[in-house]
Amino acid sequence: MKKLLLAFAIVLMFGGSALAFAWWDNLETTENDVTIGVGEGVTVSVNLDSQTAGTLVPAGAVPKTGDVTEVVVAFTVSLDSTALQNPLDLAVVVDNVLIGGETTNAGLVNTVVVNPGTIQNTPVEVTVTVTLDEPASEAIYDLIKNQDITFDVTFTASIPE
Repeated sequence: MKKLLLAFAIVLMFGGSALAFAWWDNLETTENDVTIGVGEGVTVSVNLDSQTAGTLVPAGAVPKTGDVTEVVVAFTVSLDSTALQNPLDLAVVVDNVLIGGETTNAGLVNTVVVNPGTIQNTPVEVTVTVTLDEPASEAIYDLIKNQDITFDVTFTASIPE
């Protein structure tokens, strides 16, 4: 009986490790460098297809090999000046979201920006996490499957008011 329990515990331990790996394997992160000037905005166009080796699918979908439920696009943001005495406000805006070049179903794409809010003499990291909502019908799914998801990210550093 003890051997059976020990074998069960070992299987459970390895199964938990595989499950944890499978969850982490569903996340995809890509790094990008951006340099901005004081008071100037810089817009970066992102094609999600070039940011991930997998295909973004809704969290509720049954994943196939290569599917991911979340893509994290990381930006290392620097100023073109490194002699500032006070921090600047850093604004990050995501807009112009398209699926297959169309805005029709772009509302299915969710973006969450993590922004430190300020920038000074050292680079900061900004992340944009992208997820996809479940389409309301198979017809909508057929319209968006295998389509490129693109969006713009605009970074602006300004003097606090």
